[in-house]
Amino acid sequence: EQRKSLFVRSLPATVTTEELTEYFSNSYPIRHAVAVLDPATKQCKGYGFVTFADAEDAQRAREEFNGKKFKGQKIKVEFAESRHRDEEKGTAPSAVAEAKAAREEKKKEKREVQQPPKLIIRNLPWSIKTPEDLSVLFRSFGKVKFATIPKQKTGLQPGFGFITMRGRKNAEKALEVINGKEVDGRTLAVDWAVEKATWQTLQEETKPTTADEKEVDDAEVADSDASDAESDGGVTLDEDEDEDDFDEEFDENEEAEEESATKHDSKPKDDPTTLFIRNLPFSASDDSLREHFSRFGSIRYARIVLDQATERPRGTGFVSFYNSADADSCLKSHPVINVTHDVKAKKDGSTITIAHSVLQDSSADPTGAYTMDGRILSITRAVDRVSANRLATESAASRFNRDKDKRRLYLLSEGTIASNSPLYASLSPSEVAMRETSATQRRKLIESNPSLHLSLTRLAIRNIPRSITSKDLKALARQAVVGFATDVKEGKRTRLSKEELARGGAEMRDAETDRKKRGQGVVKQAKVVFETSDGGKVAEASGAGRSRGYGFIEYYTHRSALMGLRWLNGHAVDYRTMVKLTKGKNKKDDVEANQDRKKRLIVEFAIENAQIVVRRKEREDKDKAKGRGETRGDRAPRKGGREDKGDRGKDDRWGGQKRKRDD
Repeated sequence: EQRKSLFVRSLPATVTTEELTEYFSNSYPIRHAVAVLDPATKQCKGYGFVTFADAEDAQRAREEFNGKKFKGQKIKVEFAESRHRDEEKGTAPSAVAEAKAAREEKKKEKREVQQPPKLIIRNLPWSIKTPEDLSVLFRSFGKVKFATIPKQKTGLQPGFGFITMRGRKNAEKALEVINGKEVDGRTLAVDWAVEKATWQTLQEETKPTTADEKEVDDAEVADSDASDAESDGGVTLDEDEDEDDFDEEFDENEEAEEESATKHDSKPKDDPTTLFIRNLPFSASDDSLREHFSRFGSIRYARIVLDQATERPRGTGFVSFYNSADADSCLKSHPVINVTHDVKAKKDGSTITIAHSVLQDSSADPTGAYTMDGRILSITRAVDRVSANRLATESAASRFNRDKDKRRLYLLSEGTIASNSPLYASLSPSEVAMRETSATQRRKLIESNPSLHLSLTRLAIRNIPRSITSKDLKALARQAVVGFATDVKEGKRTRLSKEELARGGAEMRDAETDRKKRGQGVVKQAKVVFETSDGGKVAEASGAGRSRGYGFIEYYTHRSALMGLRWLNGHAVDYRTMVKLTKGKNKKDDVEANQDRKKRLIVEFAIENAQIVVRRKEREDKDKAKGRGETRGDRAPRKGGREDKGDRGKDDRWGGQKRKRDD
């Protein structure tokens, strides 16, 4: 077994745990350290323990510090051994044993303080089947580290789940907002989760009054490890004490997290000896990084940053020198990479800028001192976590403003309903919450991934009644364009502006001309997403699944898409559902009956990946050249326009009659 703990003797009586920690952490990353104190005098007993994050670091530290002076006194450093005590002879515990006990107690307290905040959510509706479904409710409050819905032996949903948030403040806010919230007809109950052992102790003190209550509580406070392992798609909590805390300390966190403000030392620390390295090859290791930078001077440590989810390198790392002069020299000689750009014209008259990879600029580093596996490294001075979070936030905001027009981010506001409008007043609290959550998630998604943009012609539709099919959705999409034009004619709506009509330029004009030439309708395609009983996607034509309650509509032009969105958004769709009506005291007196209900659609411009859109466009162009239609699954109607004619007069299938917009 690799040993990571050192036993340090001959320490001065004035030494504190903080001083011991600082002394060793200046040379190697450590997990924790403790100077054993006398309970009476509160002074060091002359020995202590230091535990390192890596066994090799512990070995090197033992060789380096053994016999070295610390505060004017030579110290002795050796590997810590497990205590050996003859229990039968009743000998008094040794100093090593006392120190180990103190260390274990401190580690236990530290784990309790640093334990991720975990919530238990009871009374879940049956629509929340997977950990991903549960995570959606909490993502607007911060990063969800783990989500779990335990499975029962019977295969039925247990009706409860667990959520672990990043940052206690985020969890507290989520508890305050989600607790008591109604989701799909059920009022959620959210509380802090406790470990099974703690819960069992409480149960012995206050036993439930009935067997049924005990059975329910046993299920709800199931052991977290077991429930995580059995969850469908969940993530198992990692409680390994040997997990590398170094990556967590220096992680280049792209998400601003509130918990950083609660660190023991929240004041920024300037460290002129540590450099932050970007664009590292994913094959790089701690040893290869140390070896590569040792040419600049003596290295205190070199570490590759690992992704906490995948445990794979993130392409970044840290190098710490003993001397700040070596770090300054390395940083000063670092080549400035001038990334070249090509400007390519598009059909609509706009341009796109293509940046060449730094891999192509071999002349930037002729000596090869800053190149690893063909990748030219980017080097900056390392900053503390608080500053890193601030810089990440500022960078995301800068990218957002820079790409606002190029990525069509102005379309993010389409689909929002003003809080002072009559339509907003008619929304239920659950619908308002869904819209607010969606807006927050979409903005975070756009900010975190520069390759994402909003489509000009594709709409994302949610809160669709499960009885609605793709054919129904396409009919409603056509009705929306006609309805918008009618409302404008009657003075109920404002017509589209010149700027809105000009969006897309020649590309939209060509699409409209081609549509009319082919005799196509305004709707290119409409699709409702279906799923199987176990939650997997399935084709609607198979007849083996049911609707997930969301889908997509694609129009040929942005003009039609904008008209469709503004008419459909908040539009009430009638549907019928089976409900139980209580006629008497006995369940046998209950009867089932159809009831008319309404759902208001949530419509937004769809978020797309630019690379996927390019590939899809290439396929469409190839299909068009071969005369096989424009897209997969969209066939040109025979004899032009027959598809539209065949769907006329079908508005009455939406609830049995034509409905007027009630906003």
